[in-house]
Amino acid sequence: MKLAASVTEAAFPTALDTLTFRFEDLPRQLRRIVDEALDGHDLGRTQWRLLAYVLRKEGMTQTELSRCLEVERASVGQAIDALERKGLLARRQKDGDRRVWCIVATDKARRLLTELRVVVDEVYEQLFAGFSPADLALLEGFLDRIAENIRA
Repeated sequence: MKLAASVTEAAFPTALDTLTFRFEDLPRQLRRIVDEALDGHDLGRTQWRLLAYVLRKEGMTQTELSRCLEVERASVGQAIDALERKGLLARRQKDGDRRVWCIVATDKARRLLTELRVVVDEVYEQLFAGFSPADLALLEGFLDRIAENIRA
């Protein structure tokens, strides 16, 4: 099945152009909303995401976090430094390899997570207002399929 028409037979933007542009616009809008929501907690979106990954799987290295976040290793290092200055993360030497540092959350980070969970859940409520659980399951399936197509 041919989804995209040739340049000579289609107007611009096509329906697929418009849909793809929306895919590009939504993350930018979501980043703005999350940044605004986290502003009162002195955290940026990258710091929130980094903290969330560390809290989910403690002991990851900077390189592993960089891969998860799809952010340059140096940028992750700067975010870790900032979170370390705020007392939310700490670096610990990896057992058996003194060259490798593992990133761990502090008790302060765990306490802050309760507050952040409320803030982020409010963003999610706004984002998914009007969606039923069945709608969300369908959306997840569609997004999974798109992700598979991108990897193919």
